[in-house]
Amino acid sequence: MEKLHNLKERICSYDNLFEAYISAAKGKGDRAEVVRFSFDLEENLFQIQKELVDGTYKVGPYREFYVRYPKPRLVMALGFRDRVVQWAIYRQIDPYVDKRFITHSYGCRRDKGTLAAAECLMNWMRQISRKPDADSYCIIKGDISKYFYRVDHEIVMDCYREISDDEWFLWLMGVIVNNPDVPFGLPVGMNIDDCPRENRLYSVGQPIGNLTSQETANIYLDRFDQWCKHTLGLRFYVRYMDDFCAIVKKSDAKKTMEAMTDFLRERLHLDMSRKARIVQANRDTEFVGFMVSAHGLRLRKKTVYHIKRSLKHLKNQYADLVIDFDRVKDSIICYYGMTKHCNAHYLEKWIAENIILQRKDRQDADH
Repeated sequence: MEKLHNLKERICSYDNLFEAYISAAKGKGDRAEVVRFSFDLEENLFQIQKELVDGTYKVGPYREFYVRYPKPRLVMALGFRDRVVQWAIYRQIDPYVDKRFITHSYGCRRDKGTLAAAECLMNWMRQISRKPDADSYCIIKGDISKYFYRVDHEIVMDCYREISDDEWFLWLMGVIVNNPDVPFGLPVGMNIDDCPRENRLYSVGQPIGNLTSQETANIYLDRFDQWCKHTLGLRFYVRYMDDFCAIVKKSDAKKTMEAMTDFLRERLHLDMSRKARIVQANRDTEFVGFMVSAHGLRLRKKTVYHIKRSLKHLKNQYADLVIDFDRVKDSIICYYGMTKHCNAHYLEKWIAENIILQRKDRQDADH
């Protein structure tokens, strides 16, 4: 595929920066940093444009915090002006790279997502279940160990060279990827909770929470996707970020999984997680938060527990006047939306019977 050209002009154009600002501000218009940026919008956009054109742009400081569900993750959030820059890049390269991705790559792409990935695997399992030799198929359930913390910066930049030869664009991506002030990576075998900041690595890793990190994650693993589809010839292969499943003949499963492990280690400097395994294709398989089978989707017990706990917490916050009705309503609608696509009748019933919203002042008056 032909590479992208004139990226400096396209990314730095005022119209592109303004649209990037609109995207970055969406749903965040009441935040203080967005209000401050918007107050002098034209001046701030021209300043970003000048720094990008002059080659003086530097990534601002990251705000670091931990997210504990579904597993401990260190999230690094950039300031608003840097998010505008990342949206400006994303707007120009995503339409190009998205066309290169395989159909069944579902992470951080328009009209994709976890539900679509789970339904894809479910449909394939149904196809297999109708075959006379259905028992001879199995699923390789793969997971890449510490993916975001182990992405190799040299390989990242090589991936971006496949997109464009524009030296200015490669400089800009290098500024974002190779941050000299903030280490993103983990040594092999370490967890984020166990690794003090001074032991983190500068040559690997990318910050969870960045828009460009999401794009880079897909570009990086697209090499693996293309190899699985075109070299291994896998018909039933689906990936959502660092989780993937492939349905293969039982006789080929071990050899295929070993080949995948070797490719990830040798070509992408990544390791398969110890959670990766081979399971029967006619059994329930956990994938992207669902229990998937030929009969349908179910929520994991852990997910149901999390939903109930979250809704109880929101109910208490509403009672204590901490949040308004719309905040709780949006969450309930979101969780109901999840249940509509899987076998979750009992969870729907639990929500209807247990999440009854009432302010404490009303409760006190009733007593």
